[in-house]
Amino acid sequence: MKSELTHIALLVSNVDSTADFYIKYCGLKVLQRRVDPKTGYRVIWLGADLNFVIVALESEKKPIQSIAKPLSHLGFSLESREEVDQIAMVAREEGLLNYGPVYFDSVVGYICEILDPDGNSVEFSYGQELGKKN
Repeated sequence: MKSELTHIALLVSNVDSTADFYIKYCGLKVLQRRVDPKTGYRVIWLGADLNFVIVALESEKKPIQSIAKPLSHLGFSLESREEVDQIAMVAREEGLLNYGPVYFDSVVGYICEILDPDGNSVEFSYGQELGKKN
């Protein structure tokens, strides 16, 4: 069996705030908007294309942060340390910077972590092998 990771789904308090955040900080775009007919949730798909998306489901229920936090996070690869620094600077000014930027090692690379509107951790990195096209 061959499988391919296509999406991650996040329960969010407001899809519009979530869209604004991921458009601004991650350069994603809204690929689809709909209302789920069974739950009534507003739903958006955020991504660069349909190869992998973040599915944001809006609910009146408050999203629950796992006890694994702060290790649970979404990771985005950038093309330079300067881009990591830029994201960190903007996030710091907006009170969203969780930590960094900092160089960990040759595996983790140079990273910073910021928080989305629901407190989900989003890591921006330079120097990781993840996401590199062969």
